[in-house]
Amino acid sequence: MEIVGYISQSVIKTLKLKLEPGTPVFIGESNIEHIKNRHPYEYDVYYKDIGIIINSPDYVGLNPKDASILFVKLFKINADYVRVAVKITSGGKCFAKTLHSLSTCNAERYIEKGTLKRLDTS
Repeated sequence: MEIVGYISQSVIKTLKLKLEPGTPVFIGESNIEHIKNRHPYEYDVYYKDIGIIINSPDYVGLNPKDASILFVKLFKINADYVRVAVKITSGGKCFAKTLHSLSTCNAERYIEKGTLKRLDTS
């Protein structure tokens, strides 16, 4: 188990979360294996940036199905919107559960609908 990022005050404020600023985000071996097996391109290209995605996302949202926090960053070099989903346990611990790309079309639709919100860093 390792820490891959921290929940910022701006994410908490934007999504109206009941978490303390600086709450750590952990990742376990089973989640790393899931990313390697199910999302090998993203693992190879973006896993090293998982902390950047969590600590300085361009967009954030809440998954309506399971209330996980969605952190999305646009990597302009490859024009990839990359999403990290973070699950909050009943005990308040945060775990990164997956890392994968969103199609530009889907990302723009989520932004337009308000499912993903531009992060307010003020």
